[in-house]
Amino acid sequence: MEPNLARIPADADADARAILGLARDGARNVTVALRRGSAALLREALLATAIAQAVHADDDRDVMVGLAMHYVAAGQLGLVPADLLDDVAAGLPAGWVPDLLREFGARTDITLEAFGWLLGETADGPDFMPAPPASTGPGLVRPGLVPRNATIVTCDSE
Repeated sequence: MEPNLARIPADADADARAILGLARDGARNVTVALRRGSAALLREALLATAIAQAVHADDDRDVMVGLAMHYVAAGQLGLVPADLLDDVAAGLPAGWVPDLLREFGARTDITLEAFGWLLGETADGPDFMPAPPASTGPGLVRPGLVPRNATIVTCDSE
C-alpha cells in the first residue's frame, strides 16, 4: 500500500515552519531557562537553536548573535558556557554548527553588549532585549525596544 502523499505535508513551507518553530523555541527558552533557573531547559534551548541552524544554513555571524544569549545565560546559571556548548555540539552530526558551538564556547570575550543585547529585569523576571543602535549614544534606549517598567542591567559572562 502506498501512502497518500497529497495529505502528508512534506513541502518546503512545512519544513520552513518546523525550522522556524525550533529557532523560536531556542531563542524564547533562553529567557525562560534564566527565569526558572533551569540548566536543562537552557540546554534544550541551545539544542533547538543548533538543530534549526544545521537544517537551515545561516550566516555564522548571525548565529553567533543569538548564541551570545545562551552563553551569558549559562554563566548566570552557574554553568561553564564552553562545557554547555561543547556538550550540545557533541550530540550533533559533524558540520559547521557543532564546530561553531565549540569555537564560540571557547571564547572568553563574549558579552551581551558586544553582540547587540541587553539583559533587562521586567515584572516577569529577566529578559533579553535588543540593544539600541550605537548611534543613539551611550546610555540612551529607544522606548520601543524596552518594555515599560524594565530596568536595564549589564552583565558579564563571568
